[in-house]
Amino acid sequence: MSPDPTAGQKTPTPQATDAQAPDAKAPDTKAPEPSTKASASATDAQTPAAQTSAAWTPATQAPTDDPRGIAGSGVRAWIAAHQGVEADAIGFQVLSVGRSNLTFTLTLDGEPRWVLRRPPLGHTGGSAHDVQREGRIMAALGPTPVPVPNILEIVDDADVLDVPFVFQDHCPGFTIHEPADLDLIPAGGSVRASMLDMVGALAEVHAVDVDAVGLGDLRRPGGFVERQLRRWLGQYEAITTRDLPVIGEVQAVLSRDIPPETVTGLVHGDVKPNNMLFDRGTGEVQAIVDWELSSIGDVVTDLGYLLAMMFVDDSLTGIWTPSVADGSPTADQLTERYASLTGQDTSSVPYYAAFAVWKLACIREGVYTRLKQGKMGDLDVDPEEAGASVEALAAHALDILRTGQI
Repeated sequence: MSPDPTAGQKTPTPQATDAQAPDAKAPDTKAPEPSTKASASATDAQTPAAQTSAAWTPATQAPTDDPRGIAGSGVRAWIAAHQGVEADAIGFQVLSVGRSNLTFTLTLDGEPRWVLRRPPLGHTGGSAHDVQREGRIMAALGPTPVPVPNILEIVDDADVLDVPFVFQDHCPGFTIHEPADLDLIPAGGSVRASMLDMVGALAEVHAVDVDAVGLGDLRRPGGFVERQLRRWLGQYEAITTRDLPVIGEVQAVLSRDIPPETVTGLVHGDVKPNNMLFDRGTGEVQAIVDWELSSIGDVVTDLGYLLAMMFVDDSLTGIWTPSVADGSPTADQLTERYASLTGQDTSSVPYYAAFAVWKLACIREGVYTRLKQGKMGDLDVDPEEAGASVEALAAHALDILRTGQI
């Protein structure tokens, strides 16, 4: 679901901002998530937060074996009241892929039934961790052709949990996060078909009329990329504990060479195979997840990011994706597929790929700092591993800018 901050491992609001904070996106080690197509009405989809409505009594004693970050007693009581189930039948599991916004599978009688997503431990602000914003976006997309999780409720009630959270259906789809996941593609499908369908799902995102679905207020004044570069550098400087001049050097080149914006629309911000849930019967995209970096801007930035995550060596990104040897289309073929579906000019894709690599360097620095501070929940990742490739990523971004090759 988000850029994987850990090299060599699979990685990485109510205010409407660009949601790009470098401490976002913790290690991206994911697992099945929510079910597709939000059932909320168009009006409900645009409600930033839903208060609890059913009568319930918060418990005071949480089971001692509940994962960090979830006050089990309050959440259990709330779910029992709202879903008509026994509180004792509800269990919690940390999804196997960690991220900045903490995500839990909620089981009923031992079987996955719901997903709960909340801000990270120690969160002190920043729109990239605003789960209410993220939930609102997914709910708004429910009635559109974009495949998204089924959002049940967005809750901001300290009697239930000390932070806001999104409560959604569990989705039985699978992510493609490591080589073994390719075996989950059904017999009638293929790696190539699943990757091309991922690009098709991205095209659906970019076709959304943000005003029609009630997300027009996410627009921010000024140039999208310029704004993003300023925000990421500022967030990086606010969280880093090290002196890494190459981050500022790359930002200066990116700022100087910003291409003209083409089409403005909804940008996911973290498109890659492990932020997709693929259907176990068809291999097609069942849901796009992890919308915490979404914003409104130049849509081609998403394609640049996807290609960077898929074709920059995973020794740098720490993110495994299917290769051409595994049956994946080439970068050119994915670009051609996107252009044929959208009609977009893709000539600036290398620039946006470089921007993506630089952004991942900023993200990883944020994760490094949070790991050092012990603010990544139960995630068992060596902080030094997470921070080891920050400078190498930034240097690779410079190479892409100089050569035009991802």
